[in-house]
Amino acid sequence: MACSISVSLFPTNGVVYSENFENATVTATTLGNGAAMNYGGGAAWTFALEENYPIAGTKSAYFNITNPGTDWWTLQYRIDSKFAVKEGVQYKVSFKIQSSVVTEIKFKVEATTDFTQILNLKGGYTIEEYSIITSAMDRDGDNSNFMFAFGSPAVPAEIWIDDIVIEELGATGLDKNTFENVKVWSEGNKLIIDSPELYTFNVFNTAGQTIFSNPQSISGKTSLDIVRNDFVFVKLTSVEGFSKTVKIQMH
Repeated sequence: MACSISVSLFPTNGVVYSENFENATVTATTLGNGAAMNYGGGAAWTFALEENYPIAGTKSAYFNITNPGTDWWTLQYRIDSKFAVKEGVQYKVSFKIQSSVVTEIKFKVEATTDFTQILNLKGGYTIEEYSIITSAMDRDGDNSNFMFAFGSPAVPAEIWIDDIVIEELGATGLDKNTFENVKVWSEGNKLIIDSPELYTFNVFNTAGQTIFSNPQSISGKTSLDIVRNDFVFVKLTSVEGFSKTVKIQMH
């Protein structure tokens, strides 16, 4: 018996912000296009551009958190008021991140919505890639704050960030001209995709980490075992390059 699902389909409208730190500069309170802020609470850190061992290219953002302070808000790297957001629209935030030790930090959006994603970093200098989909914006505004928060319960760590990209997603709802015949649903711990059209797909957990990737174009019905995930995101890409992302509740 098929379980109930929650579906959200949206195309990508375009990039509204990007930072790869290749042309970045550093001041007392800025790193590249973002603000690096210490709000007290006993917190201490330094930040710079990593040029010896960057994640990608020739430079990455580098943060050395020596004391995370008393709360999550003490240390923030803020992409603040850099672009206008639209009411009812979601945004996809992609980036690469690396930590010297296991730690928990937060990615948040404030001012135009209240969104938090906890990032449980693996440590050991493992480079991780995230694609986070925010909640819909509560209102239009040019004061939205997208941030990385390094305060408590984070622990002292060295953290590197690179290739930040923020994309505006289309309004929620099925696009009748693309993937109109694609069906995605769950049955128990099985994720099922059924399409008469050729497509590739990737499956992500709610932290934006890849669970499964199929780079080959296929059609028909596909079934995958998905365990220990309440929700997953399925990104479908047509042979023409159009993409849709589907949020599925697993049971």
